[in-house]
Parts: sequence; C-alpha cells; structure tokens
Amino acid sequence: MYERLNRGSGNALGYRITRPLDRLEMDRITDELEGTISAHGKIRVLIELQSHPHEDMSALWEDIKFDFQHFSDIERLALVGGSDMEKWATRTFGVLTFTDCRCFEADKLDVAWEWLIEEQEQTSR
Repeated sequence: MYERLNRGSGNALGYRITRPLDRLEMDRITDELEGTISAHGKIRVLIELQSHPHEDMSALWEDIKFDFQHFSDIERLALVGGSDMEKWATRTFGVLTFTDCRCFEADKLDVAWEWLIEEQEQTSR
C-alpha cells in the first residue's frame, strides 16, 4: 500500500510505502510519474519506505522497466528509511544513471523534502 505525499509541487512527487506494492499499485505510481514527466520534463521523487516496496516479481519488474525507460528523466531521488540493501540500490542507481540520489534516515523526512526541492524553489522565485 502507498500514500501520495502532497508536499511537492510541479515536478516533485513523494510516496510513502507502508506495505509491499502489487503490480496494480506500481502501475498507478508509474502512470503518475510518466504524466508528470510529460508535463514538466525532469522529475524529482521522494520515497519514504516503511516496508519493502515489491510484493512480487511483477511489481519489481514494473519498477525496473520504469527505471530503465526514464532514468534520464529523474533529476533527483530521495530515499527516506529503507534497508541497507535498498539504500545500496538507490546509490547504485545514482551512479549508473548520473541521477542525484540521496538516502536519509527514517526520521529525516523534512530534511529530505528540503533537499529534493531546494534549487527548484530558488529558480521559481
């Protein structure tokens, strides 16, 4: 299950994952991200992990397909919480795709949002 975090605006999106996502939930998130890419070009994404994100292999496959199709469309990625493996995967994604990725401890959600949108707010003023 996921919850859309409504703290972002424009090209900044956030999601809280509270239990593993099934393929339908992954499709909903993917559709929203692709719609934002169409509207704004590059996107910034925050994911707060309170649970492992994938329920099964089809959900993981949807995630991987999106990452490969849109790696150049993700400007920043913030991971809040998560296991050491998920943090490692996020850092590896950043290195392989030249995406600015950062991992934050579970109690640093506000700091992660500030980082996600910091330059974005300055340029829109």
